[in-house]
Amino acid sequence: MHVLVYHRRAAEYLRLIRERLPDLAVIVEDRADALAEKISDAEVLLGWEFPLEALHAARRLRWIQLTSAGVEHLLPAREQLRHVVVTNARGIHAALMADYTLGVMVLLQWNFRRLLREQEARQWRHRHTEPLAGKTLGVVGVGTVGAEIARRGASFGMIVVGLRRLPAPVEGVSRMFGPGQLLEMLSVCDFVALVVPATPETQRMVGERELRAMKRTAYLINIARGSVLDEPALVRALRGGWIAGAALDVFEREPLPIDNPLWTMDNVVITPHIAGEPTEYARRVVDIFAENVRRWRAGEPLQNVVDFTKGY
Repeated sequence: MHVLVYHRRAAEYLRLIRERLPDLAVIVEDRADALAEKISDAEVLLGWEFPLEALHAARRLRWIQLTSAGVEHLLPAREQLRHVVVTNARGIHAALMADYTLGVMVLLQWNFRRLLREQEARQWRHRHTEPLAGKTLGVVGVGTVGAEIARRGASFGMIVVGLRRLPAPVEGVSRMFGPGQLLEMLSVCDFVALVVPATPETQRMVGERELRAMKRTAYLINIARGSVLDEPALVRALRGGWIAGAALDVFEREPLPIDNPLWTMDNVVITPHIAGEPTEYARRVVDIFAENVRRWRAGEPLQNVVDFTKGY
């Protein structure tokens, strides 16, 4: 098995792979312009995003292990990859993304931006705040991450509702909606967390109509992809008071341009696409990769196989 690691942190992945799999033949590359030459002999490619034009040289490629959960960058090449097994790193992000979601719900509910400004100004202003318990949390996309968010929300005493392609029961979710029921679900939520994968079907799935369906007191949290949310419509919603506020970790353009109006809105929390970046990220990926190498050698099904018909 000849493995090519293509990543901006290729040296770190190489070190971890050699610790776990010392008998594996591994070469590394971190330059896009050299990938086509290196990929020609590789049977396995471990990497994040990579230039699809290099795939024409991948004559022996049989398996791609992604270091990310999202596979949207591979969707245009799904026909080229029909004989290649693609696995991803889903699962390693769930705990941290659930932490993030619960954390920003507290920030938004308590308006910590205002509290911190008052602290800086040494202003003592007493106020009352509603508890999260009893509030309704809507999870749009109850996969691995969404299920963990639902479990955490339920442990806070929240009423959790969810939306998924197949509305099967999930622990902590009191009601599951199907894809055609998004507007109905949004109308009952106090918080909405977007956790769907980036696919053609989820492109701008939340726009003006959906934002207007939400309560004026509700908050939106996007930890999915920027493409899932119609950003100009969100700006209008925040300015017009259609919703109370938002926490955003992903954007249509990243880094978020400095002139984007979201930066200056008092009812918005902005973070730089870090909700799914746990410590020791590379080690967690290599754990998945090492188990899949074991399965590959044993002729067993791999874990985290991507279904291109679904787009994740």
